[in-house]
Amino acid sequence: MPENRSKSILDPLVLARLQNLELRARTVAEGFISGLHQSPFRGYSLEFAEHREYSPGDEIRHIDWKVYGRTDRFFVKQFEQESNLRVNLLVDLSGSMNFRGGRAPLSKFDTAAVLAAGLAILGLRQNDSAGLALLGESGVRSVPPRSSRSHLNVILDALVSASPGGGTALSRGLETVALSARKRGLFILFSDLLDDPGSVLRSLKFLQFKRNEIKVVQLLDPDELDFPFSGSVEFTSLEDGAKLVLDAGSYREDYRKAVRRLIERYRAALRDAGIEYYCHSTDEPPDAVLRSVLRSR
Repeated sequence: MPENRSKSILDPLVLARLQNLELRARTVAEGFISGLHQSPFRGYSLEFAEHREYSPGDEIRHIDWKVYGRTDRFFVKQFEQESNLRVNLLVDLSGSMNFRGGRAPLSKFDTAAVLAAGLAILGLRQNDSAGLALLGESGVRSVPPRSSRSHLNVILDALVSASPGGGTALSRGLETVALSARKRGLFILFSDLLDDPGSVLRSLKFLQFKRNEIKVVQLLDPDELDFPFSGSVEFTSLEDGAKLVLDAGSYREDYRKAVRRLIERYRAALRDAGIEYYCHSTDEPPDAVLRSVLRSR
């Protein structure tokens, strides 16, 4: 048993966090799959299943002409979608992800952890592989994709033991993930995207170049979106501890415009690149966020 796993089991506080995360994630997953009869995850290739006689309305491209040559009858090929997908969950560990305002139940990182754990549960239930990469200033901590049900414990433990902090290194972490990706898969990034958009977009395109499907989920706190502060307020950076005192009210409208510009820049650039983008507030129900993110699947 890995040393960090042993320590987490022996630490009552960490164990409580682990149990809390698992409970939240399972609740989110159950809420999502209620009434769902098909996996939101699908593999990339089609596997031949059987022949059946042609019926009017069937696609001509599915006719097996070799069988026709032998039998002088039209048969079409039927396929089954392989669902052995590799789901790679990427979570930003920048210090800014620790932020939680007065209206959100969880910080941005805790929200990302619940969503990632919920997706891991959904994937593993369908016998898909689920893996995790934590992108921090000190490097990338990876949990390789596995399909065993017990692998969920490894993912949950990595999320619980993670400690967001330090500066933003999102683009560098994405490059590391892209370089180490050996097989195609679905990559879902959870981040506030408070990094240089140009660098982040280049790294995502590099990952996409290796024929991966990518979804980007930008998580922002309601207070980051609305800036509901007034009067003289001291702000402290969660990344380097720098402090800034300003008259919040006089900056509110300019701040809101800057945030909208950032969101729209990511939305437009990722759309043009063929990468799915979603922006959600951390006060939204997590199962609703998952439903939004997985709707296209």
